[in-house]
Amino acid sequence: MRDNLDPFGEHSDEECLDALERAHINGSTPASRRASRAPSIHGRVRPDKPETASVATTKTGTTQYDDQKYAVGLETKVSAGGTNFSQGQRQLIAMARALLRRSSIIIMDEATSSIDFHTDALVQRTIREEFSSSLLITIAHRIRTVNYRYDRVIVLDQGRIVEFDTPLNLIQREGGVFRGMCLKSRHFEELLATCSAKKQVG
Repeated sequence: MRDNLDPFGEHSDEECLDALERAHINGSTPASRRASRAPSIHGRVRPDKPETASVATTKTGTTQYDDQKYAVGLETKVSAGGTNFSQGQRQLIAMARALLRRSSIIIMDEATSSIDFHTDALVQRTIREEFSSSLLITIAHRIRTVNYRYDRVIVLDQGRIVEFDTPLNLIQREGGVFRGMCLKSRHFEELLATCSAKKQVG
């Protein structure tokens, strides 16, 4: 994991652990912070022993991992293609890399599509807090992913742009596609308040 996050060794172990925590890799109580410290191969600190993944095999032979029980640390092995992690975990690890590198341009393509709504909320908070100085382009299907930090929203229908405006203008547009999706989501009032926050902040 250490080499996956920081292949050129530009950051300390503490910075790598911090990126894992901020990306909520280990849930709300990161095991990497609870573990005792010992020198890693790169010099600073590492979790003493990564916990064993909780693994279950479905009837189709697909291996599934319990995200909450799998404590990811700097010495955790990463298989080719990340196949020893769930899809959701792989996305969170990619987010940790972006946090560590402080990238000026972030493109997130369905970054939270394979994680539960609770973790999604934590990730969205991380996006708001950590990427405020970056150009953030997000491709999403979850309507609740759109928050007031986005300056513009492009709505596509069968590959064509049907709407392009601020989140607040779109949600207030009677008969609009974006407004219709918000109404169908059953979270309209929450989404309206979220979109309105952009105007209040500005």
